[in-house]
Amino acid sequence: MRHPAFPGTCLLCLLLIFSCHLPSWSQKFSIPEGYPESLRQQRDDFTAALIEDLKNPQLWKLLSHAYLNMADDLFTDTSEKIEAYDKGLKAATQAMTLHPDDAETHFLYAANLGSATQLRGITSGAVNLSDIIKHVDRAIELDPHHAPSLQMKGGLLAELPWYLGGNAKLAKDYLRRAIEADGKFTNARIILAKLFIKEGKLDGSRAQLLAVIQARNPHYPYAWERRFRPEAQRLLDELQNRK
Repeated sequence: MRHPAFPGTCLLCLLLIFSCHLPSWSQKFSIPEGYPESLRQQRDDFTAALIEDLKNPQLWKLLSHAYLNMADDLFTDTSEKIEAYDKGLKAATQAMTLHPDDAETHFLYAANLGSATQLRGITSGAVNLSDIIKHVDRAIELDPHHAPSLQMKGGLLAELPWYLGGNAKLAKDYLRRAIEADGKFTNARIILAKLFIKEGKLDGSRAQLLAVIQARNPHYPYAWERRFRPEAQRLLDELQNRK
């Protein structure tokens, strides 16, 4: 489906979704020793393993995860980030070729493409948006309980303008599904809290933000400590100041 022309400001808002809503996979349950510098060794290990087993889709997925993490958490230079996301996208494409019906692989494709798109800017976003949405939708079709994909879909619906498919009601549905599938993906709660704030449902927003701040054993603690918990606290403080 072709998308209508739209202002650059709307696309820039959309592209921010990818930098804000992507999890960091290798430290899903705890922060490994030496993280994020340890990602370099992970990448090298997976690359070496693929030399011996090029047709192993799981190894390609792990390599895609590693590049996504390196771009998110290790690199600070924009060109290095883009290169890592591009390599993560290529690895996800290889995994998808070998195992096309794997939800996580489609999510990795969308996550790496979306993040690279955000860094490249408006022209790239106009070209890649439909591809990103297609793979997120496919991931959910393959696994209706895949929380990262549900979270990304909810974020897209929350941020897109209406003429590109944005829909706050559907966004809340997807975000609730993400939380029900796995409540330890705390960023879904932040996105939902922001929607509640827009609707004036401040009690609902506070409940979601407190759940983020008080989370026990959240997924991706590196991102939670540095991004999600501070953002939730900031939003909660702003709500308190409204009194």
